[in-house]
Amino acid sequence: MKKVGALNQYNGALQILFTMFVLLVGCSNALNYEVAKLTDQQRIGVRQTLTADQLKSLDDWIARNTSASKGLPAGVTVEKALKDQADWLAMQKIEEAKAGELRKRAQAERKAKQQELLKVLSVVLVSKKNTIREDERKFVALEIACDNKTDKDIQEVKGVIKLTDIYGIKITDIDWSYDSGIAARGTAIDHGAGIFINKLMESQVMLWNTDFEKMKSTFEVKTIIFKDGTGKSAPE
Repeated sequence: MKKVGALNQYNGALQILFTMFVLLVGCSNALNYEVAKLTDQQRIGVRQTLTADQLKSLDDWIARNTSASKGLPAGVTVEKALKDQADWLAMQKIEEAKAGELRKRAQAERKAKQQELLKVLSVVLVSKKNTIREDERKFVALEIACDNKTDKDIQEVKGVIKLTDIYGIKITDIDWSYDSGIAARGTAIDHGAGIFINKLMESQVMLWNTDFEKMKSTFEVKTIIFKDGTGKSAPE
């Protein structure tokens, strides 16, 4: 009986050693495994070999390269997949940086154009009044003053009135246009501007609830058309 027990212990020890050997061999070669053909045992080796960041990169590569019709591309090892993912991320950062520079350039051009247009026309909100219409709908009536700074008559102007509270927190943006004409070096007031309040839109409810004295307005020009047919426009 003692011999049988000892033999069983010996066999058990051999099994443990064999399992450890398999795992070690698996771990040492994990980077050479083909991702598309990973076995369960190989997956264990991969998890034991790679760091948490590498495992995430591998998962991201798999998600990025999995095709619904064909599955993962063949012949790509874990090592190559990690390198490909790193290269792709580096390229993404380069593209993001380029896009960021383009956005900054576009914003600078837009700001410069707006400064140029402000030398032509200034638009100011001069009053705001809450009213209830006959159909019980809430309506915010606005009066807007337009100052033509040029020697040419303006036929029409389009733009956006941007409203904030006194702390600079955005209330809402209102598309606005005026086609009644503004004489050269003259001022016109639009008494018919305004907006119906949709109670489901937080920005419009905020506009209704904010007193005129606690609001600030700026105007962003889209288009100015002169009576002689010429015009000026802001970049999109």
